[in-house]
Amino acid sequence: MLEFGRRRSCRVAVSVPIRVFGTDYRGRDFTEEANTLVVNLHGAKIRMAHQLIPEAEIRLVSHATGRDSVFRVVSKLRSPDLEFTYWGVENLNPNENIWGVEIPALETGDQVKVRVLIECPTCSAREILHVEETPLAAIQEKGGVERTCNACDSTGLWKLVPFHEA
Repeated sequence: MLEFGRRRSCRVAVSVPIRVFGTDYRGRDFTEEANTLVVNLHGAKIRMAHQLIPEAEIRLVSHATGRDSVFRVVSKLRSPDLEFTYWGVENLNPNENIWGVEIPALETGDQVKVRVLIECPTCSAREILHVEETPLAAIQEKGGVERTCNACDSTGLWKLVPFHEA
């Protein structure tokens, strides 16, 4: 979750159920069930109810793998959602992929965009899209994106699918 143009690993859109252990902005210890929205080897964008403190350390456990790692809270991310808060977190042990999804090698377009894997509802053909954060939120909320398939020529809501397990 570094500055623009300095990403160290590809970001992929995937909702991974996680358990977060930390201390909130009031100094109270908490445990919360939450989800990722975007992951990479070096961090994640997470959605949760608690307010965190930038620079604080939290522990995340991935329910998909049972693996855990310590993360540093990088920043609170803007969102119109009043029920949840969104946070950029950095994995302090990036050699440990706790997510259970394949993180593709970093390519030039990955510096500013997130990879999304989608599947045709008719023939199950798959495509990878590179999208910016704002359209990604709309795609995740809708559960997919309307498009026409090049393989079967049908139009429908292409669903988001997880990247292959690592």
